[in-house]
Amino acid sequence: MELALDKVPLRVDVLFVATVLGALALVVLAVRAAAQRAGQADDLWTMRTAMGAVLWLVATGLAAHSGVLHGFSLPFFAALMILTGGLAFSRVGAVLIAAVGPVGLIGFQFFRVPVAVFLLGMHQAGQAPVQITYEGLNVDIFAGLTAPAMAWLVWRGKVGSYAIWTWNALGLVLLAEAIVIAALSMPTEFRVFTNEPASTFATYAPYVWLPVVLAPAALLGHLLMLRWLSSSCSGSR
Repeated sequence: MELALDKVPLRVDVLFVATVLGALALVVLAVRAAAQRAGQADDLWTMRTAMGAVLWLVATGLAAHSGVLHGFSLPFFAALMILTGGLAFSRVGAVLIAAVGPVGLIGFQFFRVPVAVFLLGMHQAGQAPVQITYEGLNVDIFAGLTAPAMAWLVWRGKVGSYAIWTWNALGLVLLAEAIVIAALSMPTEFRVFTNEPASTFATYAPYVWLPVVLAPAALLGHLLMLRWLSSSCSGSR
């Protein structure tokens, strides 16, 4: 099924693109802070990261526009998530954790609020099924809504490690739920939700940036937080 791009309101597209660019801008700033902390050339690393982000947007956008990703290549997206996990537990991940800290990692997850609003807008435009929105089964917005409050509580030292563990684990579960619901709404042999429209919009440009930019960004944030929590618990023994 071809996506009816003319049915998507401009405000929905603007919100989506702004969310993608905002999330990537925060990643670039995090890399800059990490480079400064490590005593590296921060301008050089900032430029490299920004150029890499632009190239990734262009490459995935062109791939989606050409139809390469319209076959619902779940292995491709799964491999991307695995690579994200590898990055989180690499030396780069350690430097990012040291530079950003738990408050920044938690607060970063707020971007999931505009993502949820975007998904609702796509559903209202008839381009996405209801189950992937917070009016349906996707309650991932809860992680974004609670992120600022949790970040503030951590900053003020009002919560302990158990509360942070619980919030981070819940955020991971909600992210996984959102991904699974979307996957089970795609027109593949694994489809469970048969109501129309199928969840195909994420294989078209620019919406492909949802699974190849925003979902990995949310996962990276949670995994970095998990690594920080693990090292904090180990250090306190």
